[in-house]
Amino acid sequence: MPDFPIIDTHLHVWDHSKLKYSAFEGSPLFSRDYHVEDYRRDLGAVEVEAMVFLECYADFWDDGGQYLDEIRFVEEEARRDPGIKAIVPMAPLEWGSRAEPILAKMKEKHPTVRGIRRIVEFDIDPRALTLSDSFVEGVNLLEKFGYHFEINVHHHQMDIVRDFVSRIPHVPMILDHCGKPGIKEGAIAQYRDDVEELARCPNLFIKLSDLPVEADHAAWTDADLRPFIDATFESFGVDRTIFAMDWPICLQATSMTRWVETLDRALAGFSESDLRKFYRDNANSFYRLHL
Repeated sequence: MPDFPIIDTHLHVWDHSKLKYSAFEGSPLFSRDYHVEDYRRDLGAVEVEAMVFLECYADFWDDGGQYLDEIRFVEEEARRDPGIKAIVPMAPLEWGSRAEPILAKMKEKHPTVRGIRRIVEFDIDPRALTLSDSFVEGVNLLEKFGYHFEINVHHHQMDIVRDFVSRIPHVPMILDHCGKPGIKEGAIAQYRDDVEELARCPNLFIKLSDLPVEADHAAWTDADLRPFIDATFESFGVDRTIFAMDWPICLQATSMTRWVETLDRALAGFSESDLRKFYRDNANSFYRLHL
């Protein structure tokens, strides 16, 4: 366990009485509410100094969504636990320049917003969406507001990401959950190739999180994850790799304590300075937390 407080860059909280989350309906694990108090309880012995909230795929539609409502909900959570230092909401970047008024309102009214995530993984046609002129325009628009962009895809969609990042020259980006690699399938060769290519994009970072969810939920071992952890650092280095939990999504396969203990064993040879970069300092810089 790190002997210093860490920063968790991927926290989800939701309340089904406040917003509509159709994606979670019928799930025994996700159809219940999750609040910041539940997160603090589940942390166990892990000491977390600050958290970054990530949008939870609340329902949206062609001409709108619950974008601002979700921000306001998380701000309520942060009033009860000021450890929530930053918010990364969803915004309709596929609207291109028409998304500017929403982004402007976020910037003016909600100062803890640091970036935008618009999940493409579950879209009907992820390639058409991600590489469309309007979506690329919307992502590049984030530069005007000082926001970054978070990429959420599955490993079968990584070829789309390779093409996409070359079209975003100035906006900082981060690949969530290492692009959800095919750990259960043993797809380490593809992963090594993907991260080696993507690491050539200087404004792209990678979030080391959720690997147990991509493995056998009930039977994964350190040995299953270690090649993917090693490949991440080999390509992106310690300066562009950022730690995260992804609670409560991670509960499908691991507790937060077990995830940190797994990383501790994998990073046993790291210097104190490098451990601080991975667990804290890189996040502090990327999310502009000013800690």
